[in-house]
Amino acid sequence: MKHVSYAFIFLSFSHLPFHVSAVDEVIVITADRLALNELNSAYNTEVIYEDQLIKQGYRSTVDAIGSVSGVLLQKTAHGQGSPYIRGFTGFRNLFLVDGIKLNNSIFRDGPNQYWNTVDPFSIGKFEVVKGPTSVVYGSDAIGGTINAITRNQSIEEVNIENPITVFYRGSTAEKSHQIRTTYETKLSKQSALSLGFSNKDFGDLIAGGDTNELAETGYDEFNLDLKWLYDLSNDWKFISAYFKTRQNDVPRTHKTIYGKSYAGTSVGSELQRNLDQNRELAYIKLSAAKLGYFADQAEFTLSYQNQSESRRRLRTRDRRDFQSIDVNTLGLNAHFYKQFTDSDFIYGVEFYKDDVDSYSSKNTVQGPVADEADYQWLGLYGQNKYALNKQVYIDVGLRWNYMKATADKVSDPISGNVIQLDENWNALVGNIRMNFQPILGQQSIYFGVSQGFRAPNLSDLTRFDSARTNEFETPALDLDSEHFITIDTGIKYRSTTFDYDLSVYYTDIDDQIQRVPTGYQNSDGEFEITKKNIGDGYAYGGEFDLKYYLNEQLTLSANFAYIEGKVDTFPTSEAVIEREYLDRLMPVNGRVGMTYAPVNSSWWLNTEIIAFATADKLSTRDSKDAQRIPPNGTPGYAVWNINTSYTFSNTMLFTLNVHNLLDKDYRVHGSGQNEAGINVIGSISYQF
Repeated sequence: MKHVSYAFIFLSFSHLPFHVSAVDEVIVITADRLALNELNSAYNTEVIYEDQLIKQGYRSTVDAIGSVSGVLLQKTAHGQGSPYIRGFTGFRNLFLVDGIKLNNSIFRDGPNQYWNTVDPFSIGKFEVVKGPTSVVYGSDAIGGTINAITRNQSIEEVNIENPITVFYRGSTAEKSHQIRTTYETKLSKQSALSLGFSNKDFGDLIAGGDTNELAETGYDEFNLDLKWLYDLSNDWKFISAYFKTRQNDVPRTHKTIYGKSYAGTSVGSELQRNLDQNRELAYIKLSAAKLGYFADQAEFTLSYQNQSESRRRLRTRDRRDFQSIDVNTLGLNAHFYKQFTDSDFIYGVEFYKDDVDSYSSKNTVQGPVADEADYQWLGLYGQNKYALNKQVYIDVGLRWNYMKATADKVSDPISGNVIQLDENWNALVGNIRMNFQPILGQQSIYFGVSQGFRAPNLSDLTRFDSARTNEFETPALDLDSEHFITIDTGIKYRSTTFDYDLSVYYTDIDDQIQRVPTGYQNSDGEFEITKKNIGDGYAYGGEFDLKYYLNEQLTLSANFAYIEGKVDTFPTSEAVIEREYLDRLMPVNGRVGMTYAPVNSSWWLNTEIIAFATADKLSTRDSKDAQRIPPNGTPGYAVWNINTSYTFSNTMLFTLNVHNLLDKDYRVHGSGQNEAGINVIGSISYQF
């Protein structure tokens, strides 16, 4: 059966004319900025709830997102993970925390570590939307959008009967210990407070088979979250929140001598490469109802976010370097909702401004990106959901975005002298989507055409840093925006016997920014690369999810995903464009599972097999990424997991997970390390 969520982050509009009132339906909001039954949303969506995070034994936020069908979870290191969604990763996927952008202007092309800074134990649910949502979210929302909705979005959710929760998770192959403590209380009828701490110790990973222990892969992490909720009146509600993550000494092992060869990959030469990561987010949010003629409801958010990272590298005993980036982001958002007789209209304005400082011990001008820089986003949007009748809904949306990048200190890639950056871009994008329910409240068919875009950020324009194996990226100040058009269609079906979701899509890629060789080599022997808008191409594929309810106790499930895609690039330093496979193209994959949950019982059991085919469709840059991708592609694999839990009482839950039961030695395509071998995970949660 499906779950119900009433913790709306954006605008909780329960009186829409086309709502279905069945209590067993998922409420989906991220794709439309509306509180909708999922059958009324013309997107491929998936929701991961808090209880799934615990019961499935997920270690991190990116591990949880990696469970979604059609997602390839690349891990450069144990403390870094980056999902590929419909062929895109890094800054071409958008991550939100309570509707606030985690993405900023220094996010890199390709995989990055930033999603791993979100503590999964502070999250009430993840909403995953596949495909572009640029109309309502702007730049970066190309492959997919994930909204991490934190716990306790209303006073009604605060647990006052058992205000203290202590949670422990331990695992064998990860050598990890995670402790989470929360305290929740109502200060009055109109006010509530919640506080949470997480402390995590990850040891050196033990991989499957003969690979065994992977030295220098462990790290530590600390998380803090604080939230105060205050109902000013029946129509005005206030939330203030603060989140902090600190990660210490996260190693990028494949670059060092401690890496291990897998199926012919090479081993790095550095003695050490460690990363410290810190992130802070604070926001205040005011929600209002009954505002008059121009809006029935509205939401205003003021946010501040700091992301800082530092890297220490020891190349030889007498050659070391240090670099750091510090980004302070101010965000202002206002979202409005107006209901008409047959339609619902949302509109709003968003503004974000990054202030960036960047340092490198090897470069007096700048660090990994430009120093003394700033980047601004401004977006205006409107989207109307029109009900032709009870079965057919049409969405039409439009967004105008303006971006501006300035920097006082950029290192000229030829002379090394100081140069400046002052560029701006604007884009107008739209979408039109339709949802038709042949069987009201049971089946829906959707179709959509959506434009997406991504303006070049500071990482595109000014990066001066190591890239893939033996590559070094240099600034490129004359870049234009990327443009995408996605056509997608799908069918959703819900019944007491079975559920299924089938979706197919085609994305046209225009002017995608591509890394290209310059033909030069730096003093460290690395091949220099830069970026150009040469990437015309396409990506197409499909996803299928099925659940079959044999009876009230036994459920069978399966999913399948396929993607194909190519894009124009310069494979060599010669000015010859060739069309090649997308970097790290996800191989065909699937999952089959079975869940047994006895009626009126305190326990449940789940088993699943996850399989990926050999990833041998390689771009030239994939083939040269010798430390992460084997010469003939990444071998296919299948792993078997078993999950179970037992509820001792209303206040105590015990879970036991055995992942990779057959101790398979395997690597996810494009990753810098192998995954855990047989891994026994146990957790216990106690409320008092």
